[in-house]
Amino acid sequence: MRKKNSGRGLNLSGFVLRVGAAGLIVYLAVTLIISQVDIMVKRQQLNSLNTDLTRQAEQNTELERLISSGGEDEYMERIARDRLGYAAPGERIFIDMSGK
Repeated sequence: MRKKNSGRGLNLSGFVLRVGAAGLIVYLAVTLIISQVDIMVKRQQLNSLNTDLTRQAEQNTELERLISSGGEDEYMERIARDRLGYAAPGERIFIDMSGK
């Protein structure tokens, strides 16, 4: 006669099944949290890029306006003076060192 020892085997397999299910749930929860953080970071990057795009589009519009109005010579002269420190021939530049 054989004794049935299926009660202990069933309990062990039930325990393994519960631990596996709990592990799967923890894994899925961690994956979901990491994905949400990645989505938040990507949205911030998208907002930053959209802001940069808007600024660049405004700058392009201004440059196109200058080119179409024929004011590019004045624009280039202003850039040469302000950013590059150039001066017209024979022109004297005085720099106020007092800071006022």
